[in-house]
Amino acid sequence: MTSAITVNPSPPQNGIIDVKEIPQVFLEILQKKGIEGNDAISRFLLPKLADLPKPSIMAGMEEAVDLVVEYLVEGKRILIWGDYDVDGTTGTALLVNFFKKLGKEVDWHIPNRLNEGYGLNAEWFTRQKNNYLSDLLLITVDCGISNGSVIEKFKEMGGKTIITDHHSLPKNSLPDCVILNPSQKNCGFHREHLAGVGVAFYLAAGIRSRLLSIGNLSHDLRQLKLKYFLAFVALGTVADVVKVSATNRILVRGGFEAIKNSAFPGITALLDSCDIHNGEIGSEDVGFLLGPLINAAGRIGDSETVVKLLTTEDAAEADILTKKLVKLNLKRKSICSSDFKLALEKISKNLISEDKCIVVSGEIHQGIAGIVASRLVDMFMVPAIVFGATKGDNGERLLVGSARSVEGVSVVEALDNTSGLLLKHGGHAMAAGATLAEDNFLEFGVKFKSFIRNLVKERPVRKTNAAVFACEVDEMMSKKWLTFYELLEPFGPGNELPVFIDKNASIVDSKRVGKEAEHLQVAVRGKYSNYKGIGFGLGERRSEIQGTPRRELRYTPTKNRFRGRTSWQIKITDI
Repeated sequence: MTSAITVNPSPPQNGIIDVKEIPQVFLEILQKKGIEGNDAISRFLLPKLADLPKPSIMAGMEEAVDLVVEYLVEGKRILIWGDYDVDGTTGTALLVNFFKKLGKEVDWHIPNRLNEGYGLNAEWFTRQKNNYLSDLLLITVDCGISNGSVIEKFKEMGGKTIITDHHSLPKNSLPDCVILNPSQKNCGFHREHLAGVGVAFYLAAGIRSRLLSIGNLSHDLRQLKLKYFLAFVALGTVADVVKVSATNRILVRGGFEAIKNSAFPGITALLDSCDIHNGEIGSEDVGFLLGPLINAAGRIGDSETVVKLLTTEDAAEADILTKKLVKLNLKRKSICSSDFKLALEKISKNLISEDKCIVVSGEIHQGIAGIVASRLVDMFMVPAIVFGATKGDNGERLLVGSARSVEGVSVVEALDNTSGLLLKHGGHAMAAGATLAEDNFLEFGVKFKSFIRNLVKERPVRKTNAAVFACEVDEMMSKKWLTFYELLEPFGPGNELPVFIDKNASIVDSKRVGKEAEHLQVAVRGKYSNYKGIGFGLGERRSEIQGTPRRELRYTPTKNRFRGRTSWQIKITDI
């Protein structure tokens, strides 16, 4: 038989862990991170909200809060404008819900990825009635830092702007408005790598703190618990694959706790749709289940559905909206499969090692281009930018691209270097986007590849062997050890998923699974029971394994969710 362990961590109530209680393999993992001693280990494994830095150290926070409080007290209009990805939509929902708790109904807008594009859209503002824009406060979420010209036009129309963003600063000058962006070197959060939703959360925290100090609103702000809003921060931060800094670690762990007792019907409906029950989630659940589901709407051009879902107070409506997301995600998967094949057909594999990157365009869905680029990066281990074709306002052919990169090579630097050919661009080192006229594509490709080649020469990417920790499957799958494993969460850049090695594992059963039998399902012998395992993309190894069932196994523990049941299994990375 195979085991089905359903343990959840139960950390000490006093927030202190005795090092002597921690299995040796976990001490080795922590030591590799430079974390030793009771206090440091306890702070890492049991992060506390009390240790979060204060909102006041964020550059621009005082001015931002002044402006928001002025508009709240005087009853003026506020508009939240968010990006269409998970980070932007969760950040938008966070602020909409926060203002609602203050008794303030705000407007919000998520641009359609396919016909409005990324960031602020000047045409959207010009279409509004003048009396709407006059004295309107615009708050951006996860965008805006590269939209100085649009913000200037909005200012001329009588509005004011607060940018909340985390993307790289524009090369020339910053927009003329209040800015909350930890990318600024003078910001107290400069090294904390907040996601866009993290910046939005801190704005909410700053507003709440100020309102508590002046105490002139009728609402009892002591009942407005900011911890509930961390559910949005956890989703957006993990899905945006930002670095797991000390602050992000606290925010995400607090968010995982908030999700267990979510006050938002939309989050509950999302969890149910992914077979996640009791609110027990981890980074993999966000990265592979919830994140893609939420992102699908924006990729297909319907991201307003996400904010409607995350701000509704009606469970029945939440269920309907979630079912819509599930359908959009199925559509996204189908398009992604065909577009990835198309991209592969257009690539000259012989030139990749010479170019040090991939540049490809074609009839690729622009909402899917980022996923295609990510898959190309995973396959070839070089930066990739993928363009899809669209029409401009005057009927001209434009290319809208998404870039993804490898550690040590900044795609936003490469785009900055080609900015003379681009209509717009922005992003950060590992992920960015750009739009250009189709006529400029060939010249862009030459300059982009040249810059990447030179960048790799100047800053060679050193391939380091990821740490692998010796641990028998039978030990790791014990309840005590899985409890400590979960305390390492959240995983992500800066806190990578640890890989374990069992040098003497015995495979007692194996079979090929998947539509094309591309995956391998195994049972690993244990002392009292056998353990389920899955090896994605390892289906072809079955015959070899049957011939020699005693193997060296590299794996990570993972949760298997199926028909309402959650059990632990191992995910095999090599066998």
